[in-house]
Amino acid sequence: MTTNWLAKNEKTELGNYIGRTIESEKFHITMDEFWFSIFPNVIVGPFDFVCVDNIYNTRTIGIVKELRTVSNILGIKQNLNGETSYTSDHPDSRNALIGKRAFQVHGTRIARVAVMANVQNKNEEQDDRGKNSNVIIRMPVGINASVAFANNDEILLALGIPKMEDPVMAGVIEMTNGNKIAIPMAMSYLAGPDAAHINASGISGNLKTSYLLFLLHSLYQKLIKKNEVALILFNTREDDLLYIDEAQGTVTDRDKELYNLLQISSDPFSKVTYFLPRGIDGKPISVHIPSNYQTYSYELSDIYDRLDLLLSSETYDPRYNLSAIINYIYESWPLKDKDGVAVTTWSDLVKYKDYPSEIITHKSTYLHFSGLLQKYKRSSMFTDKRETSTYIGNEIKKIRAGDVFVIDIAMIPTVEEQSLVIGDVMKNIDELYSSRSNFEDVRHVYDADGQITRSVEQSRRPKYLLIFIDEINRFLPQAYPMSRRTAVAEQITKTLIAGKSRDTILLSAQQFKSAVDPILHDNTGIHMIAKLGMSELSKSPYAMLDDITKNNIVHMDKGEIVMIQPAIRHPVKVIFPRPPFKRLGR
Repeated sequence: MTTNWLAKNEKTELGNYIGRTIESEKFHITMDEFWFSIFPNVIVGPFDFVCVDNIYNTRTIGIVKELRTVSNILGIKQNLNGETSYTSDHPDSRNALIGKRAFQVHGTRIARVAVMANVQNKNEEQDDRGKNSNVIIRMPVGINASVAFANNDEILLALGIPKMEDPVMAGVIEMTNGNKIAIPMAMSYLAGPDAAHINASGISGNLKTSYLLFLLHSLYQKLIKKNEVALILFNTREDDLLYIDEAQGTVTDRDKELYNLLQISSDPFSKVTYFLPRGIDGKPISVHIPSNYQTYSYELSDIYDRLDLLLSSETYDPRYNLSAIINYIYESWPLKDKDGVAVTTWSDLVKYKDYPSEIITHKSTYLHFSGLLQKYKRSSMFTDKRETSTYIGNEIKKIRAGDVFVIDIAMIPTVEEQSLVIGDVMKNIDELYSSRSNFEDVRHVYDADGQITRSVEQSRRPKYLLIFIDEINRFLPQAYPMSRRTAVAEQITKTLIAGKSRDTILLSAQQFKSAVDPILHDNTGIHMIAKLGMSELSKSPYAMLDDITKNNIVHMDKGEIVMIQPAIRHPVKVIFPRPPFKRLGR
């Protein structure tokens, strides 16, 4: 229900206006911003959209950035009819506080507005000069002009949404007056060519992960209509993402309203396959075991050419320099000992000692490498021979449009093993997009006589591949032990850089941007920020925000998130329905 913040007896006098523009030595009107004084009993909030009539049948639309209360001695006096007058700014001008109908003798509330756009008034085809008004006007608004809340059409115009191609619903703007409007996001800023990738930050409990899951849900519903999308989600926290094919049970009235407004179904994902790490005796290691699951594990032959992903933190250690051994295994595969017996399993590799002297320059290097192998060999994820489990890389290369893969790594005991899973999946995605993995077997086209007229290679990969990684700071940290990116971090970086050209979209989240490698932020097109403290917001990764917006973020409520997108001039705040999956968004 829309809330009317004007008293009944005031609405008759003021109409739909909420204030009037002001100008003084301290509060300037420019082409980029203006100030307005707020009428009595009107409530305005940060991130509200307002509009003002401008010259030649145009309206200037802006977003509220800052609210203040100032003394009337500053020169602003307003009565209950919304009439504004100005007095001297000199402190002796006490007459500004005097008058039978003086408004708020303790001060006047004013708002600072950042200009978003200047648009043609609806149904106005010509300006006052009798010419078509196709010229963009960036004139500042006038003094003492009436200010109103912007309507839905004006907000969409201010955000540039009518010009967006192939939009995806990304949330709802909720105004202080109770108005709600669904906001789309252009696919060209999600998957290229304009930009790619989305990152969310915010302190724990403020639903940043829930927002990304909502957005994935929205993207999936739009793109699956054309059979163009597949999802790969990494479950990094307990059982958060192990119920995404199960309905929440009850959807709140608020969420129903938002789903209807966004025109998105509240049904959970279908066609979900869960991949759980193999445990002892082949049973999965997981907080929750869904019905449609497979266990995964690694034979040596699966990852002999990417052992650097498992030993990322050790590869560049100058004390041991394991990279020489790792490269030797890759280049000499399949290894054979001095008797000509092939090395094919983890157990074989642990026992193998016939490395050339130029590879093992110090005995300590071999002992360290052997110790690491024995450590990981004890993990149930590394097996000499798979019997009931699968290798995820093979499944990635077979992914089809409509598939939703959830890869559980939450209960894997070490970050190194978790990193291997993520890095190996990313590497297999690269191979999926390579020239030899892009196509299925050749499809023949026949004529009426049954003769082959031509052969067509059919692409088997989905057009869009959406990847979700929560707590990405574990795998792409701001600082590295040896001051060099690990092999896993490099693999994630490749996905970031290649995403714009191949429609591979990474959705990532962490509490603090300052804990993540800056390369993630540099290659991410859309940033979503939930509530954060000022100590974090003052750091360099948030340089795209002005100080006033940072202060507004500090005061945001749970479930509110600020969107920063290159196509929109200023950050906007959105709300969203809780994802419809069981347990998520608790």
